[in-house]
Amino acid sequence: MENINNVTVLGTGNMGPGIALQFARAGYRVTIWGRNEKSAEKGSKNLQTNITDLVREEIMDDDEAKAAMDNTSVTSDLEKAGTYAQLVIEAIPEILELKQQMFSRLEDICSPGTILASNTSTLLPTPLSEKLMHRERLIVTHFWNPAYLAPLVEVCGSEATSVEVIKITMGILKKIGNQPVLMRKEILGFLGNRLMHAMNREALALISEGVCDPEDIDMVVNMSFGPRFANLGPMEYLDAVGLDLVKNIQGYLYEDLDDTPGVMPVLDKLVSGGNLGMKTGKGLFDWSQKEDRIRENRDKDFIRRLKEMKFQI
Repeated sequence: MENINNVTVLGTGNMGPGIALQFARAGYRVTIWGRNEKSAEKGSKNLQTNITDLVREEIMDDDEAKAAMDNTSVTSDLEKAGTYAQLVIEAIPEILELKQQMFSRLEDICSPGTILASNTSTLLPTPLSEKLMHRERLIVTHFWNPAYLAPLVEVCGSEATSVEVIKITMGILKKIGNQPVLMRKEILGFLGNRLMHAMNREALALISEGVCDPEDIDMVVNMSFGPRFANLGPMEYLDAVGLDLVKNIQGYLYEDLDDTPGVMPVLDKLVSGGNLGMKTGKGLFDWSQKEDRIRENRDKDFIRRLKEMKFQI
């Protein structure tokens, strides 16, 4: 199974087409599956949008764009999508029962050696695989958004996941240009989300307490440790400033940091009021730009930063 050529990606929203593009650019034959014809058309459109972005930023030329499109097909027929797949990556909604049902269906459709991967950002591989007869072939591959730009993929197997599946998965992710990080044990949120939400909790607490506005939070991160962490990671930084200094700061600061369990009240209030962020036009900020323009500007800036880091996109 190490010689993987055919990849299927399930889901046509924010993540699926981006994941598919990573494999298509690397020369794999990719099938994108949508739950119905409308969803499949959405997947094709989102794939084309992603490719257009990369051509505009001169990361792909026209010939490479055509090759990526030629390497990709779209369908709403799950049996067609799964029959010849050697690797399936699901990127469907974050509902455990829905994903379990999908993997059970795939087990009936796919070849015995097909690797079944989940792009979940929150669910653990043990419950995801508990309905399977062959749990050893399920693994989590959490791509970050946008999947066709962000290098990181968090990889997590259960105790049942075979060593071979982990080895092959890590190898293929490196082959398509991603940077996989293997989790040594299952833990909710994996690495990135736990780190990010720890910061988000403190940020929302500071806003709730009237210490600052959302704009101030973003300014502090973007103009200080955000860019620095791109070149000097947080653990390297601890060694750089001196662990004795870090210990002294933790001794008096940690007890003052927010430790609210569950959803932050300020966030709950916004969501209850229908203010969900960009998709509703208002959240922590008032979004006056169209969402497509916001996404375009975000991706342009992300590409610029990756180029500055000399990371191969």
